[in-house]
Amino acid sequence: MDDKIFDDIIALVTKQTGIIPRESHKTGIKNFIEKRCKELNLATFADYYEYLNKKPNEFCFFINGATVNETYFFREEAQFTLLKEKILPELRKTAIGKPIRFWSAAASSGEEIYSLYLLATSMGLRTECFASDINTDVLEKCASGKYGANSVRALDGAKFQNLLSPYHDNEKNIVLPERITSKIERKQINLSKREAIFPTNVHIVFVRNVFIYFTLELRKQIIEKIVSTSLLPGGYMFVSMNETALLGNSILPKNLKKCSDGKIFYFQKTNE
Repeated sequence: MDDKIFDDIIALVTKQTGIIPRESHKTGIKNFIEKRCKELNLATFADYYEYLNKKPNEFCFFINGATVNETYFFREEAQFTLLKEKILPELRKTAIGKPIRFWSAAASSGEEIYSLYLLATSMGLRTECFASDINTDVLEKCASGKYGANSVRALDGAKFQNLLSPYHDNEKNIVLPERITSKIERKQINLSKREAIFPTNVHIVFVRNVFIYFTLELRKQIIEKIVSTSLLPGGYMFVSMNETALLGNSILPKNLKKCSDGKIFYFQKTNE
């Protein structure tokens, strides 16, 4: 019986968030439900399913505990190298003194948006930075600016670790000061909802490690909305490098061009 109800709970997750959990993630979700049943003194998964439907706040708590949020600073280093060597210098010319607007659309705990901010400011660029996620717990961690040593990798991102060195404490943790954390605007956004309000006039949007969990139809819907409401003409969209193949021409708007620089793929909004 619990297996059938568990499938119903997974279906509810997909309906409300668009996320289709992988089999590898379902074990973690099941463990979370078992823990919550004990905390709430509920006997079965069916009891928890009923509780979820009656208590909207519990669904938010459930999503916070059950969604996957693994990230680290300067993840997929090659994309940041491309930003530093090509894209940000181009935007310096075309933005004509205006701040470069970044949006980390699945920001998780914030390492991605801080990586973008630190890179841009190291180049003398003014920024406006937005971080969004469906999970409110990770947005709170982003607001704190405090990260353990596991938020830095020995290899991936190593080229830019000098930008983090001023913020290491004695235990190799990273503690970002308020003058940096205050530069990030944070907001809960469910990308799958048509009524969600996306940031506007964005030069660069990172929406990485998201599309692998969405259907083809939902990928198309989200990309079209990013292009039509968020990206400026000439603006750039980055996805995780292992997601590029998921975004074929059949779901890309006509005014979003797939580009490559060596082995690095990215997308640019045209003026059409």
